[in-house]
Amino acid sequence: MNNPTWRLFLSNLKMLFRDRQSLFWSLVFPLLFLVIFGLFNFDAPASFDIAVIDEAQTESSQMLREQMFSLEIFTESDITNKDEAVQSMKDGELDGIIVIPDAYGQVPQNEVTEPLNFTVILDETNQQSGIIVSVLNDFLNKVNLQIAGAQPIFTVATEGVQGQDVKYLDFLTPGILGMAIMFSAIIGIAVGITRYRERKILKRLLATPIKVRNFLVAEVGSYLVLSLMQITVILSVARLVFGVEIHGSLLLLTLVTLIGTIVFLNIGFFVAGQAKTVNTAEAMSNAFTTPMMFLSGVFFSPDMLPPAVERIVDFLPLTSLLKVLRGVAVNGSPISDFGYEFSILGGWILLSFLLAWKSFRVRDV
Repeated sequence: MNNPTWRLFLSNLKMLFRDRQSLFWSLVFPLLFLVIFGLFNFDAPASFDIAVIDEAQTESSQMLREQMFSLEIFTESDITNKDEAVQSMKDGELDGIIVIPDAYGQVPQNEVTEPLNFTVILDETNQQSGIIVSVLNDFLNKVNLQIAGAQPIFTVATEGVQGQDVKYLDFLTPGILGMAIMFSAIIGIAVGITRYRERKILKRLLATPIKVRNFLVAEVGSYLVLSLMQITVILSVARLVFGVEIHGSLLLLTLVTLIGTIVFLNIGFFVAGQAKTVNTAEAMSNAFTTPMMFLSGVFFSPDMLPPAVERIVDFLPLTSLLKVLRGVAVNGSPISDFGYEFSILGGWILLSFLLAWKSFRVRDV
């Protein structure tokens, strides 16, 4: 085909695939995050290493220990000396110490006149100490009822609802996808266009029959193809290697990703219009991408941020993009559930396009 836009588009694709640095940031870099986080078992239930100092050494205390460690939340340490256990806790090797009093099991149940005190030693710097105390209190209350032979006054009837089993990697994968297209679009366009300027390619382009808009359309088209590759590679690795489930429409997921790519490409053009050197373009690109990577919820939900910061972060383009990607991929939600998020993305498309258009025209055309 002799269409200049088509020829430029094919040329840009060839340059993208030959550029090892671009391929690294677009495909290898996000996959490294996915693999590294996939090696950690974030979905494992909480477990605490507990040492039991049995001062009673009775049959009853032994039974109590067996009952206690039938709870999956506790793992028994082989330390039996209190001083040794305390030192081990100071060294960070133990989460708690439980001391069974020497009178436990020594006196017949009907002759016990006052409650026995179980001593629990905890690390005050451990924020999860409250969980240990709560579980132990619940456990000992049940033991008290069993020993006393008391009938419970009330019981709790539970009803289950079968929901989706969402693992951390199910949550993380859309975040990695959003991060990948953000990095490749902003950094790729900003650095690439700035490099063209440094080499006087844009000025030479004006002396040819090829119009600037043909050049820009070819650039955008090649990065949209790269985004399709990112979707395919990242989701395939997540599914085949880590068993990540995509519950929603792949077509909708692709459409949303391409919308996000357009936003980030516009930001990349804006950066290219402002930067005079490649080093400046890289620095400015990182100034846009790094805060969004950490604040918009790539790895953790923005709900954990202070309320004032969360309200600001809510207007970032990556935040809305990730909300839609996760809603579709994890929950299988329809597009109608994301009116607010699409309005944010639409606003960013308009704003970033106007900024890019003004900046690029003034400096390059």
